Amino acid sequence: MNKRLISILKAVLATLLYIVGMELIGSWLYIAEAIEFKNYNSYYNLIQGILQFIGVLIFIYFIKNRTFKSLIKKTDRKWYLLALILGVSFAFIQTPLKWVYNLLFGTEYYIAYRFDGLPKFKNINMISGVLLIPIAEELFFREYIQNKLQKKTNIIVAILTASILFASIHSPYLNLIFDSVKQDWHWFYLTIFGGILSGLLYYKSNSIGPPIIFHMFWNIMVYIV
Repeated sequence: MNKRLISILKAVLATLLYIVGMELIGSWLYIAEAIEFKNYNSYYNLIQGILQFIGVLIFIYFIKNRTFKSLIKKTDRKWYLLALILGVSFAFIQTPLKWVYNLLFGTEYYIAYRFDGLPKFKNINMISGVLLIPIAEELFFREYIQNKLQKKTNIIVAILTASILFASIHSPYLNLIFDSVKQDWHWFYLTIFGGILSGLLYYKSNSIGPPIIFHMFWNIMVYIV
């Protein structure tokens, strides 16, 4: 079998294991209910984010031969500045992307920019969405998946494959499993483009730092607007 195809299949398998792992991590919810942990719903996203973050760190620790040395490589500051700008801008870039999606699939998605989301940051659960999850996902999909693919395939294939796999965890995969009629794929579509920008930042900067910053500010802007 072609080595390029094998590397892509390995990336797909790794992503499936990632999804299974995240779903298993989410099973703490049933434990909380069993032991009657009060107000666990108030901290669900935070706890889930912490557990996911720890899970990915453990995985990366062993992949990196039990060390975090040089995990975030030094790079030119311009890539961090560009990452910040792209992260803020992507919330607005999503509007023309949704126009295209609506045209292709006959839907009527739109974004209303109200800029009323700042009060949300008073909630401790926001730590998960703007810090823990972005770090965990970028470490897995860029530092592991894309990095591996870059060594076995060309850069276009590596970035596109990593981006599609990254988007897959934001897809309604549970709806497919349980045969739900609610198959909403527009977020999967948008996340592919976010993954491509993140992948380009990773490739050009040769560091996981800028993609993490991009992802953080992307999420921050989604909450704000």
